Amino acid sequence: KIKGIIDQYLSKKKLDFKPKKILKIYKGQTLTSVQINLAKWIANYYYASLGQIIKLMLPSRIKQRAKQTSPQIKKIAFPKLTQAQEKIFQTICDNKSSNSFLIHGVTGSGKTEIYLRLINEQIKQNKQSIILVPEISLTPQTINCLTQHFDYEQIAILHSRLTQGEKYTQWKKIKNQQAQIIIGPRSAVFAPIQNLGLVIIDEEHDSSYKQYDQKPRYHTHTIAYKLTQFHKAKLILGSATPDVKTYYQTEQKKCTLLELPKRYTAQQKMPPVKIIDMREEFKKKNFSVFSEKLQKELTQVIQNNRQALLFINRRGTSTFIMCRDCGYVLECPNCEIPLTYHTNIQYPTLPTGRQVSNISNILRCHHCNHQSAPPVNCPKCHSHAIKFFGTGTQKVETELQKLHENVKIFRMDSDTTRTKNAHAKIYNDFRLKKANILIGTQMITKGWDLPGIDLIGVISADVGLNLPDYRTQEKTFQLLTQVAGRTGRGNKPGKVIFQTYNPDNFIIKAAAKHGYKKFYQNEIKQRKEFNYPPFCKLIKLIYKHHDHNHAQHEAEKLSKELRTKLTSDIWRLTTMLGPAPAFFSKIRGRYIWQIIIKLNNLEFKKDILKLVPNDWIVDIDPESLL
Repeated sequence: KIKGIIDQYLSKKKLDFKPKKILKIYKGQTLTSVQINLAKWIANYYYASLGQIIKLMLPSRIKQRAKQTSPQIKKIAFPKLTQAQEKIFQTICDNKSSNSFLIHGVTGSGKTEIYLRLINEQIKQNKQSIILVPEISLTPQTINCLTQHFDYEQIAILHSRLTQGEKYTQWKKIKNQQAQIIIGPRSAVFAPIQNLGLVIIDEEHDSSYKQYDQKPRYHTHTIAYKLTQFHKAKLILGSATPDVKTYYQTEQKKCTLLELPKRYTAQQKMPPVKIIDMREEFKKKNFSVFSEKLQKELTQVIQNNRQALLFINRRGTSTFIMCRDCGYVLECPNCEIPLTYHTNIQYPTLPTGRQVSNISNILRCHHCNHQSAPPVNCPKCHSHAIKFFGTGTQKVETELQKLHENVKIFRMDSDTTRTKNAHAKIYNDFRLKKANILIGTQMITKGWDLPGIDLIGVISADVGLNLPDYRTQEKTFQLLTQVAGRTGRGNKPGKVIFQTYNPDNFIIKAAAKHGYKKFYQNEIKQRKEFNYPPFCKLIKLIYKHHDHNHAQHEAEKLSKELRTKLTSDIWRLTTMLGPAPAFFSKIRGRYIWQIIIKLNNLEFKKDILKLVPNDWIVDIDPESLL
């Protein structure tokens, strides 16, 4: 027995088979005409089945959760807008010719205050609003902010950490228009909205808005834009470091640019950034993950009972293990990727499924979760010269605890936020100053507003800079600028320290000066020169197989077919890269080959995709070529 959606009725005479009977109709489980039309558009654009799209729009469980009591939260008045904020608010409200706006405001400039006022205007008109955030970890902060100004009953929350019963309760609340404000990450764009007036995509630059690990591989921006067109609603994109493609749209007058170049109050200044050359620290025999300057500033923060954020975009203790005699690196047998060393893991599950309680340290693959005990000697040459290399969040925590034994430290990464509501607990506890220092991955760079932070320390500003992808520079600049913006939001000026082995790098220097315009001008010039988005459309064709030779054969076969069957007119406006193994060439026991296609004319997409077999993965507008 399966659930289905009736799209249209046909006469039995038109069928060449005997249809099965409908066993039960779930009353109220309907999609609006807008949802049906949107689903059909998505299926066509992203080369996905209609059923896959509709599944995203319906709750998987049709059972309501017991009604919860609403928390009593004291309401406060809407914050008074600055002159710059008021101008942006009025421009959005009064503009009838454009439905798409980019609010480019520096970190702490007060974009949220504008969002609140815009939502309030929609409620006055009895319309619903969607607020999209890049991570579940940001949802508690957004809810806290909204419940100070709106009734809890007006708000619905949608994200993957909810139980199926909770999801259905929220879905029903939205569908019945009891909820006028919908909050969530990318999937909230599929909420059963009846009367949409506004969609806000906060931190719009974030790559989390792209669904990349399963079908349909959609981008939230594209769907949100189409959704607002169907509803004749407004789309607001907000960021201190906008996506290069989005900013380019404003130059092409396809999106209205609205700027907030200064922070919310005159007292709040953009924090100064100090770049530390770690090569000099090495010369001084300082082999710690902390430079002398960062150690000094951390001590000052602790003595003043203030707070600091330490950012490193890798979790674990060491990022790989190598034999110093033969050079062998321990890799995952399923993924051929270096295993990460984790310490203080309780009751790890080995590949056999057996739990071993006497092992506190473990090697783990972050792709397939393969786990094994760290070796005593090299598996290849049997040498005991095993060396642990690289730095992760756990190592930073361990070293910091050695320097400051009695200091309370929180860590926020994928390992510490696996349980339900873990994000909210860490955020709320840190906001209540139950810890002086928070160590985290990019989770802590995204929109957090914590006025008690005096210091930001970036342990390694170089991470990710040398990856062979056209968006590497953009992502690094965004990460560094965003994390730097977490300080200086209260009454005290903040400080930022970038530790790097490449202090003269253009991206690191631009991020240290909070210089988005300079970064953009350099980046857009390179994109145009090498014909990358926004100057072309990308399609990534991916083939996976357990046999390496078979994967290579199929990739070469499709490449040849595309070259011979597509017309010269298509090839004149199309470039094909590959076939070649993917950067991560083996994941979960399957070898990965890919073909990248650059399209200068989207009309040719259909001609290309009809030649692609069904066992290939098609990724339209990929966020990365790795």
